[in-house]
Amino acid sequence: MRTPWQQKKGITCDAMVNWADLTPTILDFAKAMPRNDEFHGRSFRQVLEREHVDDWDTVYASHTFHEVTMYYPMRVVRERRFKLIWNIAHGLEYPFASDLWGSATWQATLRDKAERYGKRTVEAYLHRPRFELYDLQNDLHEVKNLADDPQYKGELERLQAKLKAFQKQTKDPWLLKWDRE
Repeated sequence: MRTPWQQKKGITCDAMVNWADLTPTILDFAKAMPRNDEFHGRSFRQVLEREHVDDWDTVYASHTFHEVTMYYPMRVVRERRFKLIWNIAHGLEYPFASDLWGSATWQATLRDKAERYGKRTVEAYLHRPRFELYDLQNDLHEVKNLADDPQYKGELERLQAKLKAFQKQTKDPWLLKWDRE
């Protein structure tokens, strides 16, 4: 992103931002930020001209529905190195958007009874575990799930706590599932 008012040109800012940050940023540029903003995101206007910024190393994501028939709630916390995905409905088969289901690639996968879909097995794509933990420095394609690896227990618990705290802060109704499963 760039602005016509930027003093430093041609730099790349390493702040991790997501879709939730767009509305507060646009309102900030327009000087229309409400006094009591209750956005889940935050404005990144002030960090655009800095290459490295502290406290911009985490993003959160959520998914509940894609299409009306595609219920599959997920919550995600991603940092520079690690990413945790909580598949809240992990007992269900991972749903497909109708355009993906009808795609030539997926239909060929089904027709040929292929074992792999991209870098994952078809089984791993369709049947997700409760938690997925990936080391993005060593596994860019998110294939090796470390959630059950005792060596990463500390990372898993740390990211779970971070995700819970964000859910509490944002009044996420799925917070209750931590204690009910």
